[in-house]
Amino acid sequence: MTHHTQPGASRAPAPRVAPVFIAGVRYAQVAGNQDTDGQVGGILAAYDASNRELWRLKVYANARRPDLEGDVQDVWFRSLRVQGDRLLIENERGEQFEVDPAARRVLDRHAPATQPASDIDPISGQPRIRLPE
Repeated sequence: MTHHTQPGASRAPAPRVAPVFIAGVRYAQVAGNQDTDGQVGGILAAYDASNRELWRLKVYANARRPDLEGDVQDVWFRSLRVQGDRLLIENERGEQFEVDPAARRVLDRHAPATQPASDIDPISGQPRIRLPE
């Protein structure tokens, strides 16, 4: 099941990312549990044909700061696709990850392409707070 946050005053809704299939196994972004997964965003799950969850994988760290509202800190998948026997994931920050589902591990991480600095945070849609230099 793909997680969709409800739009609120502080954050645009999470991108809708369709699940993908490799050899009859469905792979999808899921909302993690802060207590058991340690974070909410950045979690991939695998499901068998009967929709039973086989496993979960933390694709990237997405720790929350307790002094900030939680949902504005969650970073969701922007895209999920199959390339051969690998999963390619891009998150809302533009970071790209290659996952080997057979080994249940992240193989590689690519930093986002350099983009011009923006005064708008791409996740919350709110103006960034800039500190004087």
